[in-house]
Amino acid sequence: AAPGQGLGTPEWLDVHFEACRPEYEAMLRMVGVQSGWRVLDAGCGSGSFLPLLAELVGPNGGLVALDTAPANIAALERRLEVSPLGCSVALEVGSLEGLPFADATFDAVWCANVVQYFPDAAVPSLLGELRRVVRPGGLVAVKDVDMTLFRVEPTPPFLIDHLSEASLGDEEFGAWSQGSLRGRTLRRHLEAAGLRGVWQSTLLIERWAPLIPVEERLWTDWLRFLAQAALQRDIPADEHEVWRPMLDADDPRNPINDPTFYASEGQCVAVGRVPSATT
Repeated sequence: AAPGQGLGTPEWLDVHFEACRPEYEAMLRMVGVQSGWRVLDAGCGSGSFLPLLAELVGPNGGLVALDTAPANIAALERRLEVSPLGCSVALEVGSLEGLPFADATFDAVWCANVVQYFPDAAVPSLLGELRRVVRPGGLVAVKDVDMTLFRVEPTPPFLIDHLSEASLGDEEFGAWSQGSLRGRTLRRHLEAAGLRGVWQSTLLIERWAPLIPVEERLWTDWLRFLAQAALQRDIPADEHEVWRPMLDADDPRNPINDPTFYASEGQCVAVGRVPSATT
């Protein structure tokens, strides 16, 4: 498993989605999914985006949710049995690098929080598969993180930057760290995949103390994960002592317990249209 996929469990993805729901839903709404469309959620994870996708396509539309992890699909199947959506939904286990669908099967594909886990060399083939299964004139939409916009206060101003720089050169974390910087270049990747009319938008998600419980859970987990990584990286020694309290949610030195706490993360969405035979 890639580093960072400890933050990719279904439970944690649900927490992340709920803590950032207004911004996440705004990003999906701006894509342009239409009523009656058939849409693929590629790399659906815990299925957090499916209710809004179902709302957008309506009762005459349909969804297919695909994930590489059988456990995610099994959990999603149980969830949908309890809380069915307002359109047809098919669930699939499969590889994103070899999607089990014919060409031009869908009107659109939505791929969120996935591309960052692929090495640079694999991105062209991944996007090529997403394009392949969408009809001419249909949409390919990719959403991912830009970790350069991740900030936490009160901490030293370059604390996150030093960790990011050290992680890029790390044998275990390097590929994942590079992927977490890919958000701002999504547009160029979609253009290179042959999509037309590509546009990109970045939303800065900001939260201030006092946090609601789901926000506190999200940022406590984020800080603990980053602190664990930082204490294994070659960063300035004094910064180790800044990170160490973040391992303990109850440590009064942990920024999460500061009344002036602030945190931000950047999420990018890029959308392109599959060209028709005449374009």
